[in-house]
Amino acid sequence: MKKHILILILLLTTTAASAQKKRPRATAIHSRPDTTIVTAYADSLARLAQRIGSQPASGTAPSPYLFRLFAPGTVYTSALLQNMGTSDDDAPTWPNLPSLGSTEDRQLQLDAAINDRLNNAYVSYPQLFATTQQRLSDGGRIRTDLETPKQEPTLIEEAPTVLVLPDVAIEAAEPEVKKPNFWTFKGNGSLQFTQSYYSLNWYQGGEKNYAMLSQLTAEANYNNQRRVQWDNKFEAQLGFQTSETDQYHKFKATNNLLRLTSNLGIKAVGHWNYSAQLQLETQPYKNYKANSDEITAAFISPLYVRSSIGMDYNIKKKRFEGKLHLAPLSYVITYVDRDELIERYGIDPGHNSKHEWGPNIEFNFTYRMWKNISWASRLYWFSNFHLTRIEWENTINFTINKYLSTKLFLYPRFDDSNDKYRAGEDHDGTFLMFKEWFSLGLNYDF
Repeated sequence: MKKHILILILLLTTTAASAQKKRPRATAIHSRPDTTIVTAYADSLARLAQRIGSQPASGTAPSPYLFRLFAPGTVYTSALLQNMGTSDDDAPTWPNLPSLGSTEDRQLQLDAAINDRLNNAYVSYPQLFATTQQRLSDGGRIRTDLETPKQEPTLIEEAPTVLVLPDVAIEAAEPEVKKPNFWTFKGNGSLQFTQSYYSLNWYQGGEKNYAMLSQLTAEANYNNQRRVQWDNKFEAQLGFQTSETDQYHKFKATNNLLRLTSNLGIKAVGHWNYSAQLQLETQPYKNYKANSDEITAAFISPLYVRSSIGMDYNIKKKRFEGKLHLAPLSYVITYVDRDELIERYGIDPGHNSKHEWGPNIEFNFTYRMWKNISWASRLYWFSNFHLTRIEWENTINFTINKYLSTKLFLYPRFDDSNDKYRAGEDHDGTFLMFKEWFSLGLNYDF
């Protein structure tokens, strides 16, 4: 360690002028015993910069070539080549340096000055240099790219000019605000088929037939999660069945329904909402009596318009979701467009509609009983305090995969609102009716 410090002091100490006779480096140092290594280093750099004729700009980084002043005693090839005048580059040798002004030229001057001091130390104190540049290079302890002068970074004295287009208006970008979407849409479509065959000698008898049933359900619901909830549901069903015993009609309509339900709810408390509901119901296709051209139902014959005001109770659990509509006040209009059907639906002659008031209850729910089995149901009750109508629609869906399913439809209905029906004409006199079908076909949820 003392050996390295002595080399550093010897290399950093310079003479007053190159023309004077050189004195031993040890004498120069011992003549100033109070000089520390830091002071000697600073003074030497100042003298070196003065001899070069250029003071480094303020804020510039120190040159990497000064590493040779701090490294252990090493004989560098560049110093020897410069002393013998056989350097590979065309850099001027020390002390015959021209006055150069560029950063690269100043770096060459500094490098030449350091080589000159190294050469003086090699001659005066050869015992202090125990290794050579070649040994350091072979051992991987020296960088080979330090022989090439590097351009020192300089400070920018003037700020660059900013070019601004005169006719271009720069506006502050406004953040894009996306409003939440409170609407949800969903639906289901299915196309089911059934087929049966009986031979002519089948012991119980029977009639072969083919049946098709199509269903479409679409919902558009609005819920702002605060006060307003608006549910809209459209249902369409149309089914046909072939019949060999009906001589008038090759196909008979089995399912025949168009229904639109709109329910507007305002938050009350908990799961309860104040609600107003409007429902329209009719059928898209004509129905006929067997072996007759007499129409029993047609489009807008009848048309049921049901409006009610009351309360809704919403239920939503893991596998069960439903809505109970309780309306102490409801208004039902039954409209028949065909005059021949007016009496059939209990409308007075000379009129096309009848009006009824009374309480109304409707309960819709969906229950996923198992992973691939679900139950959708609608229970409707209305009474005008004199007559009663009850409808209970049940669809049990057995899902096979995303596109195939089996459906079981059960529909009991009680209706004593028709005077002709109450009289026991064209039926067995009971008020309870029932419809059922079971089918396999296409099914798709969207």
